[in-house]
Amino acid sequence: MYYVVFLIQKPGLFSLQHLLRVVPVIGILSDKELFKPVPNTTEVDAIFDVPLEMFLKNENRRSEEREWLGDKYLIHYFDYEEDKNKFLIWGLTAGILIRAASVVYQRPPCFLEQMPNFKVPKVVDKETIIP
Repeated sequence: MYYVVFLIQKPGLFSLQHLLRVVPVIGILSDKELFKPVPNTTEVDAIFDVPLEMFLKNENRRSEEREWLGDKYLIHYFDYEEDKNKFLIWGLTAGILIRAASVVYQRPPCFLEQMPNFKVPKVVDKETIIP
């Protein structure tokens, strides 16, 4: 049995450029062995454990500035190695984990977060989109 605690109060706080909304959920497992995730292989490359606090530190992190509809934001990339396997955690996943770590540890990251402010555009007709 495992318990689920909603980490973010506003559903859809994180959204993608492709107009998808994601509601992050954090689960507290009473027995890790009972949890048998079935990942969507088109979305998930691997399942592994990472120390949550690493998403507040500047170590093994880099970022790229991007722009969407005139708004600038940073995409964060975190490198992690476990048992000689190398993982790259980036984009939306990194953003959710930065926010989760900030809530759990009650402090902001030691780097500029600059989250995206994606606004859902309004479609007037098939050819016209108003941001």
